[in-house]
Amino acid sequence: MRLSHMRWVGAVAAVVGLVLAGFPAGAADTPGTLVIGLDQEPPTLDPHASPSAVTYQIIASVTENLLYKGRDGKLQPWLAESWSASKDGRSVTFKLRRDVKFHDGTPFNADAVKFNFDRIVDPKFKPGSSRAQIAGYAGSKVLDEFTVQVSFETPYAPFLTYAAAGTLSLVSPKAVRESGDQVHTRPVGTGPFMMKDYVAKDHATIVKNPAYNRKAPWSERSGPALLEAIVWKFIPEAGTRVATLESGETQGIYLVPAQSLPRLESSKDMRVDRMPWPGVPRIWLLNTTKPPLDDVKVRRAINFAVDKEAFLATVYKGTGLKAFAPLTAVMLDEPSLRQAFAFDAAKARDLLGEAGWAPGADGIRTKGGQRLEIILNAIEYGGGADPTAQLIQASLRDVGVDVKIKAQARPPWYEDNYRCATHGPVMFLRATDPDGLYALFHSSLVGQNFNWSCVKNGKLDQLLEQGRRESDPVKRRAVYLQIEKLALDEALTVPLVDELAVWAFRANVQGVKYNFNAYPVLSDATTTRR
Repeated sequence: MRLSHMRWVGAVAAVVGLVLAGFPAGAADTPGTLVIGLDQEPPTLDPHASPSAVTYQIIASVTENLLYKGRDGKLQPWLAESWSASKDGRSVTFKLRRDVKFHDGTPFNADAVKFNFDRIVDPKFKPGSSRAQIAGYAGSKVLDEFTVQVSFETPYAPFLTYAAAGTLSLVSPKAVRESGDQVHTRPVGTGPFMMKDYVAKDHATIVKNPAYNRKAPWSERSGPALLEAIVWKFIPEAGTRVATLESGETQGIYLVPAQSLPRLESSKDMRVDRMPWPGVPRIWLLNTTKPPLDDVKVRRAINFAVDKEAFLATVYKGTGLKAFAPLTAVMLDEPSLRQAFAFDAAKARDLLGEAGWAPGADGIRTKGGQRLEIILNAIEYGGGADPTAQLIQASLRDVGVDVKIKAQARPPWYEDNYRCATHGPVMFLRATDPDGLYALFHSSLVGQNFNWSCVKNGKLDQLLEQGRRESDPVKRRAVYLQIEKLALDEALTVPLVDELAVWAFRANVQGVKYNFNAYPVLSDATTTRR
């Protein structure tokens, strides 16, 4: 979820030697094996429990969905052969494929679909992003072995889009019942790859499913994956990831640092793929309940004070575009939003003065004897301080705000967000429907994923609920435009960067494709020795 500092630790050869010590023996030299370096380790590989994009990078070809959404944004059949929505918008009926089995040999059918969706809403289950994506779920009805009707308490327009998202991908009921906590490291799906192993803090391996005889929706051919195995290495340090790619110890990496892009793009031995993310940009969620951010003038001042051009000129050069709103431009691009909170340090200082914060002797503003201090919640991935947080810190110090960066491991980071204990985290949220803003702002999700602005606003709730009911595309767009304008007026967040998903592969790796979320789907990928 973030870009590590570009820090070369010694000579490239030495760095590569350190990384190789943790590789599965001979993996990079094995024909038909692709090794890909990721920037972080997933919190879980259970698609229903994970709130993190890295999970779906790994399992995009392991678990499958009822529907598929490709780069063109169109929905296609996948595990469902067809689907039909009721006139009242409260249910969808799926006709399922009859030739699908889970990796454990159990059949995929209507009962399995019902089990998966019921599991997500089970009060005993702790979901990630999945529960928000079937909000209002009223149950699934098995009409026959291969026909299932999924119903909601009220009309729910986003469901078809979410039915194609990794968060609602389907796992084996038998494996869930019998494996216990192993589901977090070895989800059993139906896809062209199967989980083989997971070594904490090191790697995850997926291997070809030899029984896969269908045509994946991104492919032009039927049959098993072309690769034998894919090893996902967890390499938090950006410079180290690049070093392994250049040495050939990995054949692909994710989250290419801006400093390395020109060198990789100019090399005939490399290929760089860049795609916009759908959903929410890299964004600072401002905790509206914790002083001094309970004052809208202070929140607006922070928005004016953050120099987004500095992000694009340094950390995100070539890897992102300036964000203007709580949705990325690929989701909703509206020219009238582009001038919101243009960088203006003088305006920020004026607003802070209006809010009663006077300049202090050490450059930090004070009010009633209190310094203007803000705690920014950040994840420590092991690759050094978050440069995004550091740039925010520098921008705000220029206007008299002292930002303390609380860098910590992922579990306590989440707990602080749930408890509204800091002044908010910097994060992003991939969502294939503008309804992703519901998870960000609806009052019912304070203390859950992902209303970490801790906002409770009746008008905002009403609009978010209206967006879920409205199926007409033009009317839906108008609703979400109102939501974005309200969020900007209330300064609930600081939109920072519309990031690009940047993957780099050695030139001998071919056939890598991507879904709408910009996650790689790899059944057609090949690699040859060079």
